[in-house]
Amino acid sequence: MRRMIFVPILVMVAMLAIAGGVFYWFYNNYNNYQTDDAQVTGHILSVSSPQAGQLTTMSVKLGDKVTAGQTIGTITTVPTTGTGAAAAAAAAKPATVDVTSPIDGTIVQVPAVQGQGVTPGATLAQVADLSNLTITAYVDEGAINNVKVNQDVDVTIDAYSGTTYKGHVQNIVAATAGSFSLLPSSDNASGNFTKVSQRIPVIISLGDNGGNNIVPGMSAEVTIHVH
Repeated sequence: MRRMIFVPILVMVAMLAIAGGVFYWFYNNYNNYQTDDAQVTGHILSVSSPQAGQLTTMSVKLGDKVTAGQTIGTITTVPTTGTGAAAAAAAAKPATVDVTSPIDGTIVQVPAVQGQGVTPGATLAQVADLSNLTITAYVDEGAINNVKVNQDVDVTIDAYSGTTYKGHVQNIVAATAGSFSLLPSSDNASGNFTKVSQRIPVIISLGDNGGNNIVPGMSAEVTIHVH
């Protein structure tokens, strides 16, 4: 008798649990958009050689903090050839050119070596502004209509999965991610077109880093509160 009563109760509890799970799934998906197709992004600028010559000094190394306008190296230019006494005098005195950082930031790459020859445009160092990082999340085109500027966002970074960072939608890029690809996903010229769901880059502000060493390129997950 007790078993006959207990079995219907178990069935009822199971049905309620399933109904509760389905309700939570619909409720969560209505209020939030979640994706793990996201990463930390930031401004990384290359410091290039303005002229041909020799890299006489290189005064920075990986991890150094620099300020805008700070000299990070010097180049001794190659004397030019020309005609006349003035040109000969100029050619006899190589000039020294200072190489400066364009922004406040941190040196993240130094491919150049002191003493090497350089050409115009050669990358000497790369500097990143780690104080102004953002998250770039790729949102499915079917959900982009629900995403608006200034919506609140919860961010988790794979390297620091126990920490949730607060942010908000800063900008919605006016083009799909595929528009920036070097290899198109379809061959329209041949007439063979395969429809593929596109993703829209959404730029999300990242607040306080919580003391963690967050750097561009790290993988992230975002939850956008769309309702």
